[in-house]
Amino acid sequence: MPNNIRAILTVIVVLIACAAFWFEHEAGEQLLKWLAAGLGVFMVFAVWLFPETAAKSDDPD
Repeated sequence: MPNNIRAILTVIVVLIACAAFWFEHEAGEQLLKWLAAGLGVFMVFAVWLFPETAAKSDDPD
């Protein structure tokens, strides 16, 4: 995946995670807000850390 797409995806994930954190904070949920923040951080690291799998060709040439 190209880096510009990863960067856009990272920004989108961070914005959604921040919105979920804020919403759960306003609702008074202590565990769910930290779960949303942790999941957002994990998803950002996963996008940048794990490589995209490449299709392997069965052609022996």
